[in-house]
Amino acid sequence: MKPALGYAWGEPLTSWQQIPTGDAVRTLENELICSKLKFSFGHHLIRVGALSSELNCSDSLIEHQINVLSHPNDISKAGIIAEYDELPLQNNSVDLALLNHVLEFSVDPHQVLREAHRVLLPSGTLILTLFNPWSLLILAKLWPFKSKPVFEKSRLFSIARVKDWLHLLGFELTDVQYACYSSLVSEKANWQKQGRFNRFMHWLLPKGGSVCVITAKKREWPLTPIRPRLRIRTSFSPAIRSASVNSVANKHSQLGTK
Repeated sequence: MKPALGYAWGEPLTSWQQIPTGDAVRTLENELICSKLKFSFGHHLIRVGALSSELNCSDSLIEHQINVLSHPNDISKAGIIAEYDELPLQNNSVDLALLNHVLEFSVDPHQVLREAHRVLLPSGTLILTLFNPWSLLILAKLWPFKSKPVFEKSRLFSIARVKDWLHLLGFELTDVQYACYSSLVSEKANWQKQGRFNRFMHWLLPKGGSVCVITAKKREWPLTPIRPRLRIRTSFSPAIRSASVNSVANKHSQLGTK
């Protein structure tokens, strides 16, 4: 597996306002995530990152929801203050983990996923939102007149690469959705006019959305004990030397001479 360590990054996003058209992107992602939270069950839900903590998760049936923040602007909103690659939670203790655009701004995204896998219960749900580099979002990196260079400080991993990481950790992908087919360059984008364009691009390039929402389940396959095969031991029977043909013939000849 190709390493993904990066020492030039490590400053996670603290607000949706750092993203161009951040309010519209938040509304769009919130709708996609809420459609999945309606079918989530359990006791504990963690929202990792500042962007996750600002989402409305009231549609979830999980009442106990905890915000995990590394650099909170408002301490009152943080249930847990910790680094995302070192969560102070017990193993197999969380039913659902929500990570909104955490991997792109993480120094070690592998470790972030490993921690999410560690704290999730077997059959627990992981919801990831990522920026898709193979989309019009690449213009945000090349656009010279951008006022919010947030994507210059990010690493946009391909969706196929993130899927490979999840498979190696033992996750089972249950759903992958793409949305937001704009470039996220203009802060004054008219999303109403882009409705037809988004529908057309979704038909033309279904995997070309600038935002991707991945839902995965933690799977742990139990080991099935195999019964040892019973070997029936044969009883000891000494071999008895049988009479040879020549000896029998000699006995008959001797009887005949007599």
